[in-house]
Amino acid sequence: MPSSPINVLARHLEHVTVANPPGDLPDLLTLAEVLDTVPDPRSRRGRRYQLGPLLALSLLAVLSGATSLARITRFIAGYDPELRQRAGLPGTVRLGASTLGRLLARLDGDAFDTATCN
Repeated sequence: MPSSPINVLARHLEHVTVANPPGDLPDLLTLAEVLDTVPDPRSRRGRRYQLGPLLALSLLAVLSGATSLARITRFIAGYDPELRQRAGLPGTVRLGASTLGRLLARLDGDAFDTATCN
């Protein structure tokens, strides 16, 4: 069994070609911008943070080894403030694990697939 899933993915993607490679890298959307196209289930009054950056940093937390909502929120709160601001979450982030859990539970899975897989 390979020690890294990257080797497995690389082997499966050897014959894949990109039909229309991007001509200019600044034209590419960031992960936060792509995830911001997912419909936000929260009411406008209750939103403190944009959905896209919140989902992007949550994904980074999980990829970094976070295995619970509490760890994800600690990761986001402890992330470098300058990088967090560049991702779209300015200021101090005070996000509760239960709040994040409710948000993730209410996301529309089909809309998430459409935003990320097209």
